[in-house]
Amino acid sequence: MSESETEPETETVSCLYPGCESPAVPPPKHGGPPPRYCDNEEHNASSAYQAMKKLEEEAAS
Repeated sequence: MSESETEPETETVSCLYPGCESPAVPPPKHGGPPPRYCDNEEHNASSAYQAMKKLEEEAAS
């Protein structure tokens, strides 16, 4: 196999939840947007937003 025939390397993306350094779950095999959060059920867009707002409020105090 030549270099042009190999699968492209996927970049490891960290979880977007504030303070989490775990890698995001791997993207689906059949396409679609890549996941942005790790496999922790509590790390999702809604809880990340709430955590960021809490951090902003604490910084403003």
